[in-house]
Amino acid sequence: MAFTLIRYDAARKALSSAHRIDEVKKIHDKAAALLAYARQAGDYELQNKAAEIRIFAERRAGQLLIALHQTGQRRTKERGRPTKVSSATTLPKLGITRDQSSKWQRMARLIDDATFDRALSQAKDVYGELTTAGVIRAVKAVMKPVSRIVEANASVLADALLRDIESSSRGDKLKAVVETRERLNPTLRKKLMVALNHAAEEYASAAANLADGYQEFPNDGKATQRHVREHMAKQPEPDLKEKKRLAKSLDNASIREISYDDAKQVILGHEWLATMGTSEFSFGLFFGKHLAGVVCFGSTAGSQTASSVCGEEHRHKVATISRGASVFWAHPHSGSHLISAACRLMTKKGYNVFVSYSDPDANEIGTLYSAVNHAYCGLTQASEQFRMPDGTVHDSRQVSGLARDRSGGTLKYRRTRAEQKAILIEQGAVFFRGTPKHRFVGFYGDRRQKRILRNALQWQVLPYPKRQTIG
Repeated sequence: MAFTLIRYDAARKALSSAHRIDEVKKIHDKAAALLAYARQAGDYELQNKAAEIRIFAERRAGQLLIALHQTGQRRTKERGRPTKVSSATTLPKLGITRDQSSKWQRMARLIDDATFDRALSQAKDVYGELTTAGVIRAVKAVMKPVSRIVEANASVLADALLRDIESSSRGDKLKAVVETRERLNPTLRKKLMVALNHAAEEYASAAANLADGYQEFPNDGKATQRHVREHMAKQPEPDLKEKKRLAKSLDNASIREISYDDAKQVILGHEWLATMGTSEFSFGLFFGKHLAGVVCFGSTAGSQTASSVCGEEHRHKVATISRGASVFWAHPHSGSHLISAACRLMTKKGYNVFVSYSDPDANEIGTLYSAVNHAYCGLTQASEQFRMPDGTVHDSRQVSGLARDRSGGTLKYRRTRAEQKAILIEQGAVFFRGTPKHRFVGFYGDRRQKRILRNALQWQVLPYPKRQTIG
């Protein structure tokens, strides 16, 4: 044990003082070999020590790769052609794959040494066996902003209620009970009948009350999200005078990363889709202590989208602006101010390319994205969707998820996509092609980074779309 600790400390010191990637790579490879041996020998403690050294080496290599890129010693492609570089600094010569380079640089960018040590310790406690993916998850958890919510608003409560009502586990339990009703204790069966009848009456009464005064969005050419904002402006708002006073000038605005739960307060209440989508990072616009706008970033749609923007070499730099909304009392230019500032903050996490979409079905033409000089790259291909008998519309990518059930930690069934699609059609689902969406791309970073990424862009840049006037 003492020998292992000595070697561990020596490796840590060697990594911190290393200034060449090949030195770090040697330590990494030795740690990986020791990790494989420890797994075979069943030595759990040695296994995690070796994994720690390997992960420290990966992070140190990421720091050095970033430094080489910043000094121009390891250049990426410009105008579609690789620039001449020293053969010692190319990834193949270093024995590093693009995937490794991407993950290691992201780990290096995320946090400082002290926070990384804390994330490493947390990953060990949570997952037991250390892996690079586990450490990155722990890093995100450690860096996750603390929620400031005191009480959830009505839209967040409604979303939670909707999830509860539509819960598949509830439906599965009810179906199983009904199918085996003859085996039920008669007393329990009667109690369940009474409870379901009472719930049906309660739901019917609630649905009638919700329908009272409800109106669909008018088709008057305005963006649907603007209609949502105008509707919310008619509702009571606490501290409205103070909020409007602060929001008169963007000099009073501040932008910082916020928690997922804080973001939900604005997105579910003011964004026309009323969902969080694939949101992973969220940033808020504040006037004083008041949250006035939120923009969320997530993964790109489809497995190949990130690579299709600026090529495989830059796919790890791509993120999607998945959701965004501002409240009715915010400054008129809050949206563009928030998007550009949040994208700049995201560059610290290793993202430089931001893809965003505007939906013509919601009368959107991407005004905010054109305001912040994001390039317009035309319309997407129409994606396949399906509408269930209750009127809900889903993306066809959800079919694959429905084809298997792992609830409770065990695989209950697994079907092919075609089989699941046939089942949905039998249940009354109608498959159709959705409306193509407007697509925008923004580049952030230093001048050199933006120049390289613009030159690498594989999508055609077109003139900005114009809003159609409703007669």
